Amino acid sequence: MNKNEVYEAMRFQIISNAIQPGKILTEKDLMEQFGIGRTPLRDVLLKLEEEALINTLPRHGHMVMPVDVSEVRELVELRRELEGFAGSLAAERISPSQLEQMRAILQQDDEHGIPERHSMPNISEFFDTRFHFILYEATQNRKLAKVLRGLHSVMFRIWFHIGLSTLDYSLLAQNLNSVLKALEHKDPQAARHAMQRHVELYAEKIREKFL
Repeated sequence: MNKNEVYEAMRFQIISNAIQPGKILTEKDLMEQFGIGRTPLRDVLLKLEEEALINTLPRHGHMVMPVDVSEVRELVELRRELEGFAGSLAAERISPSQLEQMRAILQQDDEHGIPERHSMPNISEFFDTRFHFILYEATQNRKLAKVLRGLHSVMFRIWFHIGLSTLDYSLLAQNLNSVLKALEHKDPQAARHAMQRHVELYAEKIREKFL
């Protein structure tokens, strides 16, 4: 596997909790598992550390970061505002080809349903992730896109950590069509509201889990 494939594989395993929080990873074991050299592996580990998915422990390896469910409220508040802002920017700047990609994603979801996580090669293959990442790109604001990609990963990880599945997550797709409609009509306000509602639905599902 090349380093990009190793990065995607490890990132997916950590986010989906296939690799449990608190687990110690050693370079030797990872090199053997993925058939990768030490230098490219360290590039992978650095990227994962930048995303706060692992933490380096001198002389011991790398620890998978714990999941702090108590952060959900703060994360939802932050993501709600930033996702809304991203929606409004995207409505003004999105290209026809990006709109077509979004239509194809939602159409594929309608026709084939939602795959469970074990059938996905990496988290970026999940329909919700692909939809959001295209929207982030459409903002034409690289710094905003980077922050939102990070928040998306953290919240997806919490989702799996508390025992919800991709099938549960599919319920959140119900309002992505309203996001797409707002983008097609170049309506920043409607896109902002639709994106904020999407985040609110996430929060509602989390709350239901703890009732």
